[in-house]
Amino acid sequence: MAPAEGIPVIVTEFPADTTQKIVAQVKHYFSDANLNQDSYMRQTVAENDGWMPVLALSRFNRLRQLMDLPYDAKKQASKNTKKQPLPAVPEHYVRLLGASIKNALVESDDVEMKEDGSAIRRKSAFEPSDEWYSRTVHFKGLKYGEETPDMIEELTEFFNKTVEGGEIELLRLRRNPKTKQFKGNVLVQFKTQEQADAMAARDDLEYEGAKLAPSLLSAYHDEKLAANDFMQGELRKPGTTYQTYEEWCEATGRKPAAPKSEKRKPEGEPETEEVKEEVTDPLTLVRFSGVTGEPQIRELKEALGAVGPVRFVEFEQGADSGIVRFSEVVTTAESHPDGLKFNDMTLEFAAVDEETAAAFFERAKAAGISARGNSRGGSRGGARGNRRGGFRGKRSRK
Repeated sequence: MAPAEGIPVIVTEFPADTTQKIVAQVKHYFSDANLNQDSYMRQTVAENDGWMPVLALSRFNRLRQLMDLPYDAKKQASKNTKKQPLPAVPEHYVRLLGASIKNALVESDDVEMKEDGSAIRRKSAFEPSDEWYSRTVHFKGLKYGEETPDMIEELTEFFNKTVEGGEIELLRLRRNPKTKQFKGNVLVQFKTQEQADAMAARDDLEYEGAKLAPSLLSAYHDEKLAANDFMQGELRKPGTTYQTYEEWCEATGRKPAAPKSEKRKPEGEPETEEVKEEVTDPLTLVRFSGVTGEPQIRELKEALGAVGPVRFVEFEQGADSGIVRFSEVVTTAESHPDGLKFNDMTLEFAAVDEETAAAFFERAKAAGISARGNSRGGSRGGARGNRRGGFRGKRSRK
């Protein structure tokens, strides 16, 4: 959590140095370097004529931290630490964030705000590029699992001072895909190929006593490929097709990790079939759409509780729709003909067809949560093992 355990009731302005950091961070979000990597940003601005709602930005982890709000510290926590849901960003913080950014921007900046301070966008259109890949260097040597809240800024400052001829474009921490802990490796994107080649050839780099081992990302990628290792997303070459984790396991003779819901039976104990078959009623399912920003499963579940008792919510961050399962049959057409107001959005409802319902219950059954509903997810509205909430299934779309 951020230093503040709770959220102050009244905040009229951010300190000047905090505002400066906030504006710099927002400009970074809209940079070519970041947009080439950030699919959520690209999708959101594409759906809003280039505008990014300040409400959505206020939920970003780094901005929450700068505003001294509780933020997601799971990346520093032990994998055995129970994750607590984050409180929603108060409305007056969202307004203050928009006003602070708007007042700090100048004519020469590459971004602009709406007059009411509710959204921000680039002045020029973003053109995707694959050139970043060849200019990226992979650095190993930092300590696994040891991460501080300001680590990205501190490492960026280190490389800015180290590289000859200017500042770096982007720095990303690599994480364990399962625990999300820092792996001790970073990816640094340089402005020119000459800078990248020179830094990849260095053998004298040290950061806080740790000796760094650099290599061009393309070379590191080829090493992993030659070793028949699974290629994680941040290492993949743009435009290249790769095996899924399941396909890679099958091709290499490895067994995918069993779901957490699966318990090992004592050796010698016979396998038994599930004798209790749950009744699944498609009429308890409702599709909701109109989602903007990055709401948490817990927030959606609480809002949808106004329609009826919620059993489970299937929703993936970045999507504009999802499916909610109620504990009983509900009639949204009668109870909420104009939709449901939630934060700054209006959720609209639609019936779920039989094919979609059947697929939903199959996914639930495969995830081992159909019979329990949200009993394991509690108020968060999701099953363990999926940090985005809900069980893994096809992304819901309109």
